[in-house]
Amino acid sequence: MLDLTERKKIEAQLLQSHKMEAIGQLAGGIAHDFNNLLAAIGGNTRLALEDLPADHPVRKYLAEIDKASTRAVELVRRILTFSRQQPPERKLLKLQPIVEEALKLLRASIPAMIEIRNTCTAGIAPVLADATQIHQVLMNLGANAAHAMGDRGVLEVRESMIDIDADLARTSPELRVGRYVHLSVSDSGCGMDRATLDRIFDPFFTTRAQGEGTGLGLSVVHGIMKAHGGAATVYSEPGQGTIFHLYFPAEDGETAEIGKPAVPVPRGHGERILYVDDEEPLVYLATQVLGRLGYKVSGFVEAEAALRCFLEDPHQFDAVITDLAMPRMSGRDLAARFLQIRPDVPIILATGYIRPEDTEGARQLGIRDLVLKPNTVEELGHVLHRILSERREAKGAGAGER
Repeated sequence: MLDLTERKKIEAQLLQSHKMEAIGQLAGGIAHDFNNLLAAIGGNTRLALEDLPADHPVRKYLAEIDKASTRAVELVRRILTFSRQQPPERKLLKLQPIVEEALKLLRASIPAMIEIRNTCTAGIAPVLADATQIHQVLMNLGANAAHAMGDRGVLEVRESMIDIDADLARTSPELRVGRYVHLSVSDSGCGMDRATLDRIFDPFFTTRAQGEGTGLGLSVVHGIMKAHGGAATVYSEPGQGTIFHLYFPAEDGETAEIGKPAVPVPRGHGERILYVDDEEPLVYLATQVLGRLGYKVSGFVEAEAALRCFLEDPHQFDAVITDLAMPRMSGRDLAARFLQIRPDVPIILATGYIRPEDTEGARQLGIRDLVLKPNTVEELGHVLHRILSERREAKGAGAGER
């Protein structure tokens, strides 16, 4: 007789890893195409709002379209955050924005009759954590809570500060005496008995029917919390719901503010821009937006046609903006051709999905910046102004030295 238990566990874990990798790749591909659509919808809506008088009755409808497209952009970004496979990157951060993002994504995936409550007390300290992994913890706990409640119930997340004393530290081998950020996730579901609670964090243990769960979700939660120097505990009674307690070691220091302050987009001064994207609506949108900012834009939907135009006079353009994913010739390959012909030309890559390898490859190639769609309309003006200003300053310094 040969005991295959351990081998089966490893095979199941490998299968789950492959499934998550496939989900990440699928999400990336969908994000690219979907963000192209959202860029066209949101960009043209804002152009229409600019052109209409302040009292025009159509403005309220356009404002609703703009609001919906913004929500769609946020949804795509949250999906990418959850599915992206990358090494943990721990930073000093506040948990509340991550909780809010996770609950928004969860809201779209659980029954509408399940009420979601979120409470955060004042004076919450930052923690040293990887945002993507914390997002994964909350999504796993939220999905399990929804399964336990069925079609209706209450899912509540609370965030507070707590001082762990010696007595409380004995409730979990990972807890130490000290100051923690306490995150609780509770539900009004069916609850669990003592036998289930004793195995709840075991890998591959699941109470769901065959084929409905891998049994890896809560073991992943436990592993992430342990890796963060924290702990996860659970309390439940049959018919009384369940509450998970997550403890993160509190840190001192200030976190960077999330988001950028709204500032006016700097105007150009007649600089000539070559814009390339295989989506014709985005070429039209960029031509209109950058034209209004004072740039002269030549737009192309085919990389080969853009390259022929560039070859006619490589110095006729002050900067190049190209989409990353295009048929026949990618934006990276097109940029390489431009830089072979004219190494000093500033090039900006625009894409709906930036992977770590894209950033590193662009840096090695000499590309100046990457802009994530559908933020192209808002960011291109700022990026172009910065890059062209740096180029003018470099030219001025060179002339001064001569």
